Amino acid sequence: MAVATTLITLLLAASSAAQSIEGLGVSGGNGPRGGIGDGAHPVMRPQAFITDAKIPTAPNTTRQLAPGRPPRLVLHNQTSPTCDTRRRVVIDSSTGGAQQEMLGFGHAWTGSTVSVFQTLEDDVLDRVMQDLYGQGGNNMGFMRHTIGSSDLDGNQYTYDDNGPSFNQGQPDLDLSNFDIGPHGSAMAEMIARMGSYKGDVFLFGSPWSYPGWMKHNGLFIAPNLNEGSYSNLMNNSFNMQYIPQIIQYFSKYVDAFLDHGVSVNGLTLMNEPLNSQGGYPCMFLDAADEAAILAQGLGEEMHNRGVKVMAYDHNTDQPMYPMRVVQGAPEYTDMAAWHCYQGPVANYSVMRDFHYAYPDKLQFMTECSNYLPEAGSVNWAVAQNFIPPVRYGASGGTMWVMATNPDFGPHSPYGGCAGCLGSIVVNSSTTYTKTNDYYMIGQFSRFIRRGAVNYKVLEGMEGTTYDPNWFDLIAVKNPDMGWAVVFMNNLGSDQDVVLSFTEGDFEWEGTIPNATVVTWLLPSDQIVGQSGVLPLASGTAVVGTGTGGGTACPTTSSMMSSSSAPPTSTLKPVPHTKHTISVSSGSSSVS
Repeated sequence: MAVATTLITLLLAASSAAQSIEGLGVSGGNGPRGGIGDGAHPVMRPQAFITDAKIPTAPNTTRQLAPGRPPRLVLHNQTSPTCDTRRRVVIDSSTGGAQQEMLGFGHAWTGSTVSVFQTLEDDVLDRVMQDLYGQGGNNMGFMRHTIGSSDLDGNQYTYDDNGPSFNQGQPDLDLSNFDIGPHGSAMAEMIARMGSYKGDVFLFGSPWSYPGWMKHNGLFIAPNLNEGSYSNLMNNSFNMQYIPQIIQYFSKYVDAFLDHGVSVNGLTLMNEPLNSQGGYPCMFLDAADEAAILAQGLGEEMHNRGVKVMAYDHNTDQPMYPMRVVQGAPEYTDMAAWHCYQGPVANYSVMRDFHYAYPDKLQFMTECSNYLPEAGSVNWAVAQNFIPPVRYGASGGTMWVMATNPDFGPHSPYGGCAGCLGSIVVNSSTTYTKTNDYYMIGQFSRFIRRGAVNYKVLEGMEGTTYDPNWFDLIAVKNPDMGWAVVFMNNLGSDQDVVLSFTEGDFEWEGTIPNATVVTWLLPSDQIVGQSGVLPLASGTAVVGTGTGGGTACPTTSSMMSSSSAPPTSTLKPVPHTKHTISVSSGSSSVS
């Protein structure tokens, strides 16, 4: 293992150039507390992990991050087109194929998460934290949290309401009444506890509303109209005269969380800034106003604190919003943030356009919820909102609410999501359920290391999110120079796959079962060569390794003598390593 680690260390400098995550205030390379695929834990043999898209009707009735049959290593072969029924997947592994570095995947801390976690006995909470953040769990390293309350919170508040209740306070021009209060303190303390399980999480915050006294609130009487009419645009929108106060507000928030031992690495100025509907915390914030807040002092204050700024934080149907923010405050806009709620599905291709316009700005998918998934149904909410964004330039993603009670709460008494499923459902003080979303997120967060590089997929995909059936994938090169390839198969049948790279002499063969998300972990070419194990050179490649069977197609190879008979020996795996990911629940009280 020492030789392998030294080899990987020497190879890190040869990694392809890509859009970098350097300077984000978190470590690169090995990622938080490491994990399989980092420099210290290289992949030494091919592995496969599988999660069924079917929502189970009872515990342990579907595959959930279960070890699957690993792919086999073969040399490039020339198979007769009339015989070959396999799906050929081609990755551009050249320098030109390198896209963006990966930061990580995770979830969102909400008031509901904090409140239900507070009901757990301490040893049970410890198991939850290990399941979410430990190396034997989901190893999440990119997390969001709410600044003040959101719709997934039983109480409505900001950090400076300065009045009898939310949205009813008086102006507090020097923010003398700023206080994160008991709810903010409870969240900061819970996030600090997360940090003890997870070394280097990138944490960013998002407000659902500014303090009510900073907004245009109440009725706006328009001239020449009947009394009581009002303008929706002027209702529940930011009043620009309070720019100095909102700069102080964000600065005090970052400092207050740091006092609780929590480093905030990034923020968005407003969650869903184009949403001003009544009923729960929200506020309209125009792109020009967002840029003005940054340019007039907030950008400098945040950068002085090491906090990166994400523009927008809303749906893909308004792609000009983050571009307008960059145009108005180019020096202080570091990233763009996108949500999944455009109907009928998110059009993540706009991220490619943003990248072409601003290649130095990172992008993320920062919110998507899985709404009321039904037991027994097939659900792709996580995969279809992690895979396409990464393909179009995202360096990571966060799903919405991380934990709730069995009634999808607590949530806002005046509205909010009454059916948003999280990774964890807390049933009692001693029991909790890991949902299918938990295992789906694990297909990404467990195996894609911080500092991994996403590469172009040249061939092998079929269909889009607009189609009823489709096959999608992403391929990233981890810091150990091995590969993590995440497949999503919604085509209605098992897919026998031959995966090849534009640079390299090897191919990997295996089956992606229907209605699954599967991750292949592939050792680097250097590890394969160092092991002294040669790939299958010729003979009959049996490709129907899944439950659906397959065809047997003859293969040829330049290494096979024309006078020799095809060998019949099976492929030997790359030597076994102890560095594997545990998939057991670890406790009988957890389902």
